[in-house]
Amino acid sequence: MSEENNAPKSGFDKIIDYFNNSLDLNHPIAIAKIVEETGFSWSFVKKTLTKISEQYDGFHFEKSGSTWITWKDRDHLIKKLNDTCSRLLDEAEDEN
Repeated sequence: MSEENNAPKSGFDKIIDYFNNSLDLNHPIAIAKIVEETGFSWSFVKKTLTKISEQYDGFHFEKSGSTWITWKDRDHLIKKLNDTCSRLLDEAEDEN
């Protein structure tokens, strides 16, 4: 086993694991549920979810009324790729 597998996981990694392993597809939940199930503070969870929404695909995070909700639309969240055909198309559209 590598040393990387033995290193303690960060809170960010634990929340990613929570989404990948505990959340059903297209089933929105409130931040309060994540706080309850992970033991992290509300502010930490919100800050982490904001970061995940910027860096990962398959993840949604938005305010609905007075509640923040989140869900995933794929089995596992994946890091956004910078060098993709769609990025090049988006940049071409921005230039026009």
